[in-house]
Amino acid sequence: MDIDAPKVVLVVDDEPLVLMNAVYMFEDLGFEVLEARGGAEAMSVLESRPDVSLLFTDCRMPGMTGPELAAAASQRWPSLRIVLVSGYVNLDQVRWPLVGKPYDVETIERIARES
Repeated sequence: MDIDAPKVVLVVDDEPLVLMNAVYMFEDLGFEVLEARGGAEAMSVLESRPDVSLLFTDCRMPGMTGPELAAAASQRWPSLRIVLVSGYVNLDQVRWPLVGKPYDVETIERIARES
Protein backbone atom coordinates (compact mmCIF):
# COMPACT_ATOMS: atom_id res chain seq x y z
CA MET A 1 0.00 0.00 0.00
CA ASP A 2 1.24 3.49 -0.86
CA ILE A 3 2.29 5.25 2.35
CA ASP A 4 0.65 8.45 1.07
CA ALA A 5 -2.63 6.71 0.33
CA PRO A 6 -5.50 7.65 2.64
CA LYS A 7 -6.53 5.18 5.29
CA VAL A 8 -9.72 3.32 4.44
CA VAL A 9 -12.66 3.24 6.85
CA LEU A 10 -15.88 1.27 6.47
CA VAL A 11 -18.82 3.02 8.11
CA VAL A 12 -21.88 0.85 8.80
CA ASP A 13 -25.27 2.17 9.87
CA ASP A 14 -28.84 1.39 8.84
CA GLU A 15 -29.96 5.02 9.37
CA PRO A 16 -29.16 6.95 6.14
CA LEU A 17 -28.67 10.37 7.78
CA VAL A 18 -26.43 9.00 10.52
CA LEU A 19 -24.43 7.09 7.91
CA MET A 20 -24.05 10.17 5.72
CA ASN A 21 -22.94 12.30 8.68
CA ALA A 22 -20.23 9.83 9.72
CA VAL A 23 -19.06 9.46 6.11
CA TYR A 24 -18.65 13.24 5.80
CA MET A 25 -16.75 13.47 9.09
CA PHE A 26 -14.25 10.78 8.08
CA GLU A 27 -13.88 12.23 4.57
CA ASP A 28 -13.11 15.65 6.05
CA LEU A 29 -10.25 13.99 7.96
CA GLY A 30 -8.77 12.58 4.76
CA PHE A 31 -10.03 9.00 4.94
CA GLU A 32 -11.23 7.05 1.97
CA VAL A 33 -14.69 6.12 3.18
CA LEU A 34 -16.70 3.06 2.22
CA GLU A 35 -20.22 2.59 3.48
CA ALA A 36 -22.65 -0.22 4.19
CA ARG A 37 -26.21 -0.24 5.49
CA GLY A 38 -25.96 -3.50 7.40
CA GLY A 39 -23.77 -6.35 8.52
CA ALA A 40 -24.11 -8.58 5.45
CA GLU A 41 -23.31 -5.67 3.13
CA ALA A 42 -20.36 -4.75 5.34
CA MET A 43 -18.94 -8.27 5.15
CA SER A 44 -19.18 -8.10 1.33
CA VAL A 45 -17.32 -4.80 1.32
CA LEU A 46 -14.62 -6.23 3.60
CA GLU A 47 -14.26 -9.24 1.30
CA SER A 48 -13.68 -6.99 -1.69
CA ARG A 49 -11.50 -4.38 0.05
CA PRO A 50 -8.67 -5.90 2.10
CA ASP A 51 -7.25 -2.38 2.58
CA VAL A 52 -9.96 -1.38 5.10
CA SER A 53 -8.14 -0.47 8.31
CA LEU A 54 -11.09 0.69 10.45
CA LEU A 55 -14.63 -0.66 10.85
CA PHE A 56 -16.93 1.96 12.42
CA THR A 57 -20.28 0.27 13.00
CA ASP A 58 -23.59 0.93 14.67
CA CYS A 59 -24.63 -1.68 17.24
CA ARG A 60 -28.36 -1.96 16.70
CA MET A 61 -29.15 -2.93 13.13
CA PRO A 62 -31.63 -5.41 11.69
CA GLY A 63 -30.19 -8.76 10.69
CA MET A 64 -26.59 -8.77 11.87
CA THR A 65 -25.93 -6.48 14.83
CA GLY A 66 -22.77 -4.42 15.18
CA PRO A 67 -21.27 -6.74 17.81
CA GLU A 68 -22.07 -9.75 15.60
CA LEU A 69 -20.43 -8.00 12.65
CA ALA A 70 -17.43 -7.09 14.81
CA ALA A 71 -17.04 -10.69 15.97
CA ALA A 72 -17.21 -12.08 12.42
CA ALA A 73 -14.91 -9.41 11.00
CA SER A 74 -12.32 -9.69 13.76
CA GLN A 75 -12.18 -13.45 13.37
CA ARG A 76 -11.64 -13.14 9.62
CA TRP A 77 -9.40 -10.04 9.70
CA PRO A 78 -7.63 -9.98 13.10
CA SER A 79 -5.72 -6.75 12.40
CA LEU A 80 -8.89 -4.77 11.56
CA ARG A 81 -9.53 -1.97 14.07
CA ILE A 82 -13.17 -1.94 15.17
CA VAL A 83 -15.16 0.79 16.88
CA LEU A 84 -18.81 0.23 17.85
CA VAL A 85 -21.36 3.04 18.01
CA SER A 86 -24.57 3.05 20.02
CA GLY A 87 -27.27 5.38 21.26
CA TYR A 88 -27.95 2.94 24.09
CA VAL A 89 -25.76 2.82 27.17
CA ASN A 90 -27.13 -0.44 28.57
CA LEU A 91 -25.38 -2.72 26.09
CA ASP A 92 -23.74 -5.89 27.30
CA GLN A 93 -20.02 -5.57 27.78
CA VAL A 94 -18.30 -5.69 24.40
CA ARG A 95 -14.62 -6.20 23.70
CA TRP A 96 -14.31 -3.31 21.24
CA PRO A 97 -14.25 0.43 21.90
CA LEU A 98 -17.77 1.84 22.18
CA VAL A 99 -18.72 5.39 21.16
CA GLY A 100 -22.03 6.88 22.28
CA LYS A 101 -24.47 8.61 19.98
CA PRO A 102 -24.67 11.38 19.26
CA TYR A 103 -20.96 11.72 18.59
CA ASP A 104 -19.21 14.80 17.29
CA VAL A 105 -16.31 15.64 15.03
CA GLU A 106 -13.91 15.70 17.99
CA THR A 107 -14.77 12.06 18.72
CA ILE A 108 -14.19 11.12 15.08
CA GLU A 109 -10.86 13.01 15.12
CA ARG A 110 -9.76 11.05 18.21
CA ILE A 111 -10.68 7.76 16.52
CA ALA A 112 -8.84 8.86 13.38
CA ARG A 113 -5.68 9.69 15.34
CA GLU A 114 -5.74 6.23 16.91
CA SER A 115 -6.10 4.53 13.51
